[in-house]
Amino acid sequence: MAKAAKKKPARMRSTKPADGEIEAKRANAYRDMEPHLCDCVRWIELADDLSLGDDRPQLDMVVHHATEEIRRLLAAYYALGGFEL
Repeated sequence: MAKAAKKKPARMRSTKPADGEIEAKRANAYRDMEPHLCDCVRWIELADDLSLGDDRPQLDMVVHHATEEIRRLLAAYYALGGFEL
């Protein structure tokens, strides 16, 4: 009489994504955020240049736009992670 085959215990499959998938998602997220980050840096550079002069209204406008860009960057960052502000 033949022996019955032993059953292997069932394996739990991980729902955790593979490291390669995580790295690819992060790379895409960083690439998607690059324009937002570059805009923020440029507005801050303009504000820095204007801070040395005496054109206060233009400096105020640039700081206002820099603040808006930073808020957009933050929103984009949270959106890429699936969160809301």
